This record gives sequence, C-alpha cells and structure tokens, in this order.
Amino acid sequence: MRATLRLLLVLAMTIHSDGYTAKEGTDNNPEAVGPDKGWLVIVGGGMTTNEVKDRFVALAGGLDANFVVIPTALSDKEIEAKYGKSRTELFGAKHVTVLHTRDRVRANSEGFVEPLRRASGVWIDGGRQWRLADAYLGTAVEREIKALVMRGGVVGGSSAGATIQASFLTRGAPGTARSPDGDNTIMMSPGHETGFGLVPNSAIDQHVNTRGREADLDVVISAHPELLGIGIDESAAIVVHHDSFFVVGGQVAIHDGKQHDGASYYFLSSGQAFNLTTRSIIDEPTQDYPLRLSLTTAGRAQTKSGTKTVGEGVLESKDGSHPPVQIKMECEVGLYSVGKNLYPARLDGEHKFKILVRPIGSDKLSEFACKY
Repeated sequence: MRATLRLLLVLAMTIHSDGYTAKEGTDNNPEAVGPDKGWLVIVGGGMTTNEVKDRFVALAGGLDANFVVIPTALSDKEIEAKYGKSRTELFGAKHVTVLHTRDRVRANSEGFVEPLRRASGVWIDGGRQWRLADAYLGTAVEREIKALVMRGGVVGGSSAGATIQASFLTRGAPGTARSPDGDNTIMMSPGHETGFGLVPNSAIDQHVNTRGREADLDVVISAHPELLGIGIDESAAIVVHHDSFFVVGGQVAIHDGKQHDGASYYFLSSGQAFNLTTRSIIDEPTQDYPLRLSLTTAGRAQTKSGTKTVGEGVLESKDGSHPPVQIKMECEVGLYSVGKNLYPARLDGEHKFKILVRPIGSDKLSEFACKY
C-alpha cells in the first residue's frame, strides 16, 4: 500500500544560485510529490493519444467542464494559425477559453486570470518553454494554475507544456535575433532554469525516443543531484497524483543520479507506477495474473454501468510458456489499442478472464471482467 504524503504545493522555497527554485527536502531523500487533490497529465510531445485525451477530460470533470488552453509556447504566427478562428477545439470539450499574452502586466491582472478561476482543466500547448517562463513565471497566471491543481483540477501539457511543469526548466534558451525560437539543444540556460514547479525537485524532458534524448538529462542531474530527471517518449505520458505517477502509452526514462546496468537511466513502461517520494518503482500486486492482454483494435461505448470495450487482441503468458492466442473480446472497462498497453490478466472460467486496469479518472488498479 502506497503511503500518501499530504503536502501543499506551495511550501517554503530555497532559491539556488543559478536561479531555479527547489522545494526543501532532506539530503538523503529530497521530497518530490505530486498534487494532493489535483492531477497532472504530462505528455512527451508528438501525437496525443485518445487515452491521454480521455484521462485529461475525465479528470477535469468531463466534456461539460470549463477548460483553458494556453498556447503561449507557440510563435505568434503559429497561434494565429491554430486559434485564429472563432471556435476553439480541445479534445471535444464544450467550454474552452484560449488564454494568451506576452505582457506580464496583463498576465498579472485580475480580469485576465478569471477563466482560470472558473476552470477545472488547463492544457498547455507545446512550442518553446522559454516563452511560457517569460510570460507567466511569478504572475497571477502561475498562481492560478497552482490554485486550480490544489482545489482538485488537472493541468495537462505536451512538449514545452510538459517541461514547464517541472521545477527546473530544461532547454530554456530564449530566442535571439538570429534564432527567434531559441536553441532547444541547450539543457541548462542561466536565467531560464525555473519552471512552474508543479512536480517539485524535478526536471522533465520530452521527445526522448524520436530525438535520441535518452541521456540528455545527465548534465542536469550531475549539476543538480537533488533533482529527479523524467524523460518522456513522444505520445507517452505520465499521470501524477499524490506522491506517485503512472505511465500511459509508451516509455519514460528515469534519471536518479545512479548507474543502472551501465546506464545513467532506466525505463518505465506503459502501466508501471513510480513513487516520487522514495524514487522507486511501485511493485504492483500482479503475481496472481500470469497472463497479459494487448489490444489490436478497441471500440469503446458507454453503458448504464460504465464503459465497455469490444475489440480484438492477443492473450499470452508472461513467461512465454504458452503461445499467444488471438481473441475477440468484450471487457467491462475502457481499454485502448494505441500505446503499447499491456494489461495483467488471469483466466476466470470458460471463455472468461479478468484484467487489472486503471480506469479513466483513477490512478488505482482495479479488476474487471472480460469474455472472449
């Protein structure tokens, strides 16, 4: 049973000489915890999968909830192309407000941040993270984002919108006359090394698999060993709640300053969970589930009792002792075929089995019935 460490997001802060802020902890076990009531959905860039979208929307309260989109990491031209039309779309939500400025005075005004006070979900677009830092660090926008999480809302973001959620801002080199977008190969840029700190004592990187960034966090962790480095593959995500997160749809590289079989990092796979306080993988109780299910197709539908999935997949033994079996199945929970999801499974009678799943809107593993 995971111990839940109940801490406020805003605690006494220590200012480092390089400018970034880190929450106080002990030397041997620096604290790094997620929000007590709210949630963070942190995506490694690229395509945002249906599972990530559905989890974000559900955690905010559903499609009828109030959402805010922050596109400030994009260039002005990109923002105009994406949000210049009168209708704004965010994962099918009905009530969406686009919040954008590069004027820090405006970002500090009461009227500007009012949509954040009404919202239960905020999505931060990708782009260049230094633009977010320049516009919003230390303003009412940052404070209201943190207040939203503390009252139980969800903050999601991809690429730059992922990195800004850490306490240490990686790849923050700002734009220049020669390079208006900045240089995103520089891991530590003095003056741009502070993020929003939604995940304290952390540095978050993205696009890890597609851009060969597996070891890029090494220089950051070497300079700041109190930090936990989290490198997220494209389309993969972590969902953070209380003192842990779980991985959705891909791999996540963990940099903890230690060597792991000759490497400076190790990978978590989709479905695995991680304790931010102990900085260790959570050992889920799956020993009674000798099989695993992977889906090739998945169609979800709402029923009176919840969500049902009808699709096709492969049921195989974990130890390889039996050949994989192609099946058509129906499960009493929402499942997804994209993202390399592997669901622990066990037989439960003729043409029946049960699987362990974290349902949409939850971080807890629960058992659900399937038939094939």
